[in-house]
Amino acid sequence: MIRLERAADGSLVAFLANNAQEKGAPFSLARLRGDSLVLQSDRMSAQFEGLVSVEQRVIEGAWSQGERSANLTLTPVEEAATDETASTTSTRPQHPERPYPYRTEEITFKSDAGGVTLAGTLSMPKEESKLEEESRPEKEGPHPAVVLLQGSGENGRDYAYQGHKFFLVLADHLTRQGIAVLRYDLRGVGESEGHLSGASLEDLARDAASALRFLKNRPGVDPTRVGLIGHSMGGMIAPRIHDQFEQAAFLALLAPPSLPGHQVLSRQRARIADASGASPADVDSIRKQSRQVFEIIRSDRDSADVASQLRPILQEGSARQEGSTRSDRLQLKVEANTSPWFRDFARHDPRPALRQVDVPILALFGGRDLLVPPQQNAGPMRAALADSLPDRVSVRVLEELNHRMQPVKTEQSSEVREIETTVAPKVLKQLTRWIREHAGLE
Repeated sequence: MIRLERAADGSLVAFLANNAQEKGAPFSLARLRGDSLVLQSDRMSAQFEGLVSVEQRVIEGAWSQGERSANLTLTPVEEAATDETASTTSTRPQHPERPYPYRTEEITFKSDAGGVTLAGTLSMPKEESKLEEESRPEKEGPHPAVVLLQGSGENGRDYAYQGHKFFLVLADHLTRQGIAVLRYDLRGVGESEGHLSGASLEDLARDAASALRFLKNRPGVDPTRVGLIGHSMGGMIAPRIHDQFEQAAFLALLAPPSLPGHQVLSRQRARIADASGASPADVDSIRKQSRQVFEIIRSDRDSADVASQLRPILQEGSARQEGSTRSDRLQLKVEANTSPWFRDFARHDPRPALRQVDVPILALFGGRDLLVPPQQNAGPMRAALADSLPDRVSVRVLEELNHRMQPVKTEQSSEVREIETTVAPKVLKQLTRWIREHAGLE
């Protein structure tokens, strides 16, 4: 949801939040002139332009982010809350409802990267709780545990997207199976301090390492059985966290990029355009532009030099795709492509850290994943882990699943809002069984 407020000086400020109870991440620009509202987020490379209708109590407009755009209607929070509640109970059946059969605690911890305070939720199994899939009681603690690592973007602890709360569902399932779970808001998001826009990939890795260290020291947690579960970018950096900053007992990687970031991202935009019905000529143009963009981004030039090199290329692409060269949207694209974490991501090669992994590792890929397709990433993952002990490594491709591990019929992102399943049951089952086996619960 988008929250609009007036600051003390009378200026308009806006925040993007998961629900009405949290403040959310601030937009970098909020401007209301007459009946025209403009919101911009530098960190997400996103913009909303809408028209305010006082009589109808709505703001109708368009939301654009990267290469994608969609119509968006904003309604007052009272009406939106009613709709969201109905949607959650009727079309998101995996979202858990209180009271939970386990304990939850709101926690904070300090990151080694800049000393920022990060906030999250810790889910702890109750002693003598019954497993859902077995009749015998769970062993008393200390329990094995995991830290959940999100993909790129301004993500909170629930890792919400299109009404689905990926990490809420995952944490609920794992905790019911006797595994403690820590999930947290990324820096600058939700209740966490700091700024995501200026953070490097190393900052985010050290944030995660601090979460892992915090969890090892919690009462009721077995410090020798604490692992990482990372999705997308989180899966890409999990081996680096284990290798450089804080050792984990096991690694579970969901849709992890397994090649240098620029190789994955440069082909990603063309795949999305092709799946969206773009003409072959447009797909070829996007592919060519992406190669040029990432060649510049991963260079050793400073950010100002990179920005000056990128501007004419992105301007040409914007003119071709939008029919105009809006300076505000172009500036957002330039800033997004020159942010520290994005340049780090483009240059990062996960394979050296993967080759050093000396703990059990599971990698799951979705067969219909457009962003991190298994055809490109599963092979390099297997090759990087070839020298590991076979009984400690498992790389699997699960057919009919998208990037978010949901069962889909098409490769269109628009299907995500319509489907009920937040996480495919076979993902939950395989992930849980693998963790329980390597954590000594089986």
